[in-house]
Amino acid sequence: MKLNRLYSNQPDIFTPISFNDGLSAVLAEIRVPANRDLDTHNLGKTTVGELIDFCLLRGKKRTFFLFKHEAKFAEFTFFLEIELPDGEFLTIGRSVVPGSKVDFKRSEHSIEDVLTLASSDWDHLGLPFDRAKLLLNGMLGFEALRPWGIRNIVGYLIRSQRDYVDVFQLSKFAGKHSEWKPFVAQLVGMDAVPVQALYDKREEVSSASDHLKSIAQEWGDDDADPSVLDGLISVKRRDVEAKSNTLTSFNFGEEDTRSIAELIEVTESRIGELNEESYRLSRLVQRIEDSLADQKIIFSTTDAELLFREAGVIFGDQLKKDFDDLIAFNLAITEERREALQRQLEENRRRSTEIELQLLELNRQRAASLESMRETKSLFKMRELSRELAILQAELTTLENRREAAARLLELKRQFRILTEECGQLETEVEEQIERISGDENSRFGRLRRFFTEIIYEVLGQNALIAIKINSQGGLDFLAEFIGVSGTATSGDRGTSYKKLLCIAFDLALLRTYLDVPFPRFVYHDGALEQLEPRKREKLIGVLRKYSELGLQPVISLLDSDLPAELGSNPETLMEEDVVLTLHDEGQDGRLFKMDTW
Repeated sequence: MKLNRLYSNQPDIFTPISFNDGLSAVLAEIRVPANRDLDTHNLGKTTVGELIDFCLLRGKKRTFFLFKHEAKFAEFTFFLEIELPDGEFLTIGRSVVPGSKVDFKRSEHSIEDVLTLASSDWDHLGLPFDRAKLLLNGMLGFEALRPWGIRNIVGYLIRSQRDYVDVFQLSKFAGKHSEWKPFVAQLVGMDAVPVQALYDKREEVSSASDHLKSIAQEWGDDDADPSVLDGLISVKRRDVEAKSNTLTSFNFGEEDTRSIAELIEVTESRIGELNEESYRLSRLVQRIEDSLADQKIIFSTTDAELLFREAGVIFGDQLKKDFDDLIAFNLAITEERREALQRQLEENRRRSTEIELQLLELNRQRAASLESMRETKSLFKMRELSRELAILQAELTTLENRREAAARLLELKRQFRILTEECGQLETEVEEQIERISGDENSRFGRLRRFFTEIIYEVLGQNALIAIKINSQGGLDFLAEFIGVSGTATSGDRGTSYKKLLCIAFDLALLRTYLDVPFPRFVYHDGALEQLEPRKREKLIGVLRKYSELGLQPVISLLDSDLPAELGSNPETLMEEDVVLTLHDEGQDGRLFKMDTW
């Protein structure tokens, strides 16, 4: 798999890039003297790698520049044409909006511009993102990566500045080691199955250990013997049974029984009846008092006669007499009713007073009976027995819970021992595998190590090595280290330029190791020559040319000040034909996107 062409649907804004089959360079020229001392120039040499990553189905995140400034790039669709392992070509199309749909066009020959194709000429249009990733992995056919896909290795194929910190652990590998170390193990030539199994087993051991500690802390004693607890439970159950039998057969005596019967059957019952009657009487008294409230007849025949006269209507004597008779009749009825209600009110009040006196007496009798019960010796004994039984039952429950926890703890210890033994077996298997491939110069790891060492020595004149070891936690550590004057490995900090060189050497050596199978053949290194001395830059360019002749496609980005000598001035610097894109700082035309910066 090699890069062939990167372009968009807006060529006037984004200049198409055609990559060389071998070494390719994205060169940024600083023509304005005032800009030479700046750390960042925003010309777009780093962005080229990000666009390749985007077309190789990088996930949609708001922090990515195309989506962070979506309004500016909303109309863009980018196309990346790659050469497949079988010699055919595949064009991947991806629009910024919505960013989750992908187009594919496979062809026997390179297509200079797929925008000339009709929709019916495409193999797939608007594929959902997850389905597109599956289909891309299938078309690439990188069996050496399975069960992983192209996205797992892209970080080693497109090294941004933030990925030069560590040779093996990329910036995207910020999660658990189990999420990336088995993949790296497979990349360097190991069988990833036992490695993945080892990490899975380590997580099981860790989970079992945490559970074990939690149970031990819960009960405060992780050494409780289940057999001893069983004996204590047996004794405690016997005590509970004996105490329960004593309490069940307990006899209060005749006098206590009569007091209890009288209290429950007579006093309480009578108090309830009287309270109910008292409530009913109070409600009745209230209604009678409301009825006896002074209700005056507000109609007056004198006022009516005056009103009629003012209205010019005759209010006759007979009519006046009729109204006076009606008022007198109503007054007579009301008086008779008031007398009846008054008698009923007095009778109810008297009954309410009697009830209050009876309730006082009954409550006194009840209090005396209760006090008598509290003072009885038999009741005291009953309460003491009940208290002792409650304590015994609580102690029994505690023992039973501890027994259950002890059983769980014992089982967890057994499981933990089994898991630890299984983890140890896997660790041994992985360790034996490391020893086997490390001792075999013809293994994939042996060749990777040799190519890596050769690159470092050729550029720096120093020795370096890569190694794999089992760490104290039972996991894998991947090492890339220089060899000191004493011949021993040293991980001392030699500066960012040397760390970058270790990363570049590893990536190139890795691709060379897989030349015998379908595998990616390109690698993009941003700022590859930065901070190196001129002679070391020449050496690194020589390595890149050598690896191009082997069939790989190194792509580098650089500033013109990073060139060891003027472009094309001698065989040890870059040639004009190596440069696939030239950027400069003299206005918009020199930037990757011919628009305002963002």
